[in-house]
Amino acid sequence: MVQYVFTPWRDRAELLLVRQQFYSPANDHDQHNAVARVSMWMQRGNCPHMVESTAILTAAVQSDEAAHTDSAGSATYAARAAYSAAFSRFVTGLLDGHQDKLRKQSMYSLAKAIGLPATFVELRHQATHEQLPSLAKLRTAAKKALAWIWDYYWKHLTEERRHRKDVCRDTVLRYLKEDDEAKRQAIVDEMVAWDADALLKAVSELQETLPGNQVYLKCLKLSKDIVAGGVKTAAKEEGHEQKSADPTPIGTPGGPETTKDADAADIGWSRHPGPWKPKPIGMV
Repeated sequence: MVQYVFTPWRDRAELLLVRQQFYSPANDHDQHNAVARVSMWMQRGNCPHMVESTAILTAAVQSDEAAHTDSAGSATYAARAAYSAAFSRFVTGLLDGHQDKLRKQSMYSLAKAIGLPATFVELRHQATHEQLPSLAKLRTAAKKALAWIWDYYWKHLTEERRHRKDVCRDTVLRYLKEDDEAKRQAIVDEMVAWDADALLKAVSELQETLPGNQVYLKCLKLSKDIVAGGVKTAAKEEGHEQKSADPTPIGTPGGPETTKDADAADIGWSRHPGPWKPKPIGMV
């Protein structure tokens, strides 16, 4: 049964853009835009906790920097409260998501299981149940938390591309191991909708690493089939566009001369532009 995963972002490119704005901003405006976008995602629902934690911690840092010139005690206390709330929400939400309902574990045990520093749990406890930590301590903790979130969540978003590359390689290997011609052709048909460049790269890598003359010949044939399949598809689309754009009836000048020619156009053939110049085979 197909399971659908709903995300608040339109596509993966939008999520990667937010990651870039958070961790490699050209200016503060990029981070402001990233925080605002994540705030919109939170309204839509299904926003991962790590994405929200990045936004609220970044927002706390931005608020602190904006009020850095204000030496009033209220501004300092507000910054400490913002840092404490963001940090506590980050740690609590993360560890609660890994909690086992049947066998409840302590926060220190959960933190150790996922590689979260124990100092994060201690700071969260202090910010929640004791006097608010100092501003210097909270600033350092926020930077460390953003770095930890990068290693835990954000940097793994490129794993999907590696997965697609592995799928291409596995499919090519399946083709090379198959001796039945019909089954090999069925595997080639699976590759029609895939990226031809990724497939050709996988074939080239296997052709260089795997030993044997049979493997080399199969790789050579598969490469030609991939290229021929792509050319055929492009020619088919061109033939359909030409047919739909040219209203000339069959048998009139400029159009297909016979019904057989029209059928050939439907399977990927198109009329040769200009006058036909016959050339014997073998002549350059």
